[in-house]
Amino acid sequence: MFSSIRTKLTTTYVVLLVVVMVSASFFLLNLLKNYYFAYQHENLVSAAKVVRDLVAPKLQAVPDVVDISNQAELVARQSRSRILITDDRQRVLGDSVRVEGLVGTVLNRPEITHALLNQNDKSWSVQYSEASGVLVLQVAVPIEVDGKILGAVFVSSSLQEIDKMQKDIRNYLLLITLLAILAAGVIGRFLTNKITGPIQSLSEATEKMAKGDLSQRVPVRSRDEIGRLTKLFNEMAAQLQENTRKLKEFVADASHEMRTPLTSLNILVKSMRDFPLEPEEREEFLDDIDQELERLIRLVENLLDLTRLDKLATEETMTVADVVPTIRQTLEM
Repeated sequence: MFSSIRTKLTTTYVVLLVVVMVSASFFLLNLLKNYYFAYQHENLVSAAKVVRDLVAPKLQAVPDVVDISNQAELVARQSRSRILITDDRQRVLGDSVRVEGLVGTVLNRPEITHALLNQNDKSWSVQYSEASGVLVLQVAVPIEVDGKILGAVFVSSSLQEIDKMQKDIRNYLLLITLLAILAAGVIGRFLTNKITGPIQSLSEATEKMAKGDLSQRVPVRSRDEIGRLTKLFNEMAAQLQENTRKLKEFVADASHEMRTPLTSLNILVKSMRDFPLEPEEREEFLDDIDQELERLIRLVENLLDLTRLDKLATEETMTVADVVPTIRQTLEM
């Protein structure tokens, strides 16, 4: 059944839909992932700049660690991140996390190093946190006052929500794809039935005609190529049926016309064999036999000529001609 054109069309339709849906899903997932990543990156940069503006004046004098940490904690709550402030030697001056904070330690992070060198295009990264088991986005912004870099603001935030959202969207897209495939299978089957239904009818009618049933006709249900093919099939079947009828009629007439001289010959031969004949009567019988033979020969030659003409018309011109008058004229000879 898989070899049927209906199954092939449906399978092709479903496979194409699967390819399109899967490709679109991957594209959409990557697009959303990049969008939300850029959105999160922009939020962290904005939070870092807010902290920078708040603590920049405080770094010009002796920094108040508690005050700086308070500022970092306030912004960190709003941005749902962790914020650290370092001096130009990467020593932590403030940490939004009070318990087990890093105040007073040196934070050797490449992001901070690039920020202190004012290389903002390199002052961010995505790292895998072994402690939490999730990806973490890290951003550093330099603290610059009067053209001098006094330190940096280091902001980090988990990408777990983005990963979770991406998984949810992937599951939704998978469900939508499965439903679309199911719907495509049903719709595709319906559409292919409309397309292949007339073809199936033509196939069945052709099989019956091959077995001798020339009365087969297929309803024309459309005006497209299949409808035109069906119309031509019906015309061909009608012409074939008519030609077959004429052929049978011709054979019957030819048999009748040939039977007449053959019957006469049979009677004449039996008469000559069974009855004694005078020489004059024998000559008369022989003349009659000769006439009947001439008539039979002309009839056979005319039939052969008709066969040659029909073959010539089929091979060279393929012109349909009405040969019935010629046949009747031949039979009347």
